[in-house]
Amino acid sequence: MSNFEEPLFNCTSDVPSCLISFLLFPIGTCLLQVDTVDTLRGDGVGVPIVHNLILGAVGGAINRGKIREKLGIRATFLEDCLLHYFCSCCASAQEYREAKFRRNPATNLE
Repeated sequence: MSNFEEPLFNCTSDVPSCLISFLLFPIGTCLLQVDTVDTLRGDGVGVPIVHNLILGAVGGAINRGKIREKLGIRATFLEDCLLHYFCSCCASAQEYREAKFRRNPATNLE
């Protein structure tokens, strides 16, 4: 198991995902998580949206847990809940960047 390679506050590595997350909140965070969860797990569009919009931080944590499980990243559900409660935009953007760069490491310019 590993940690996230993408820092939480590293919006400069993928500005569009950060702008979507912040400017279109909460729909932007849903869009990022739909893309990330569906791409990694094939859960479909509805599941991440229901988690995020209906369950709030707990739903975001559920989505993050699915992403972590697929990518082999260690953390706890409580950590995920706190992260999505205090900074859902940053967490969703980080998850999106992490999945994107792990799928295609050539896109990581750092």
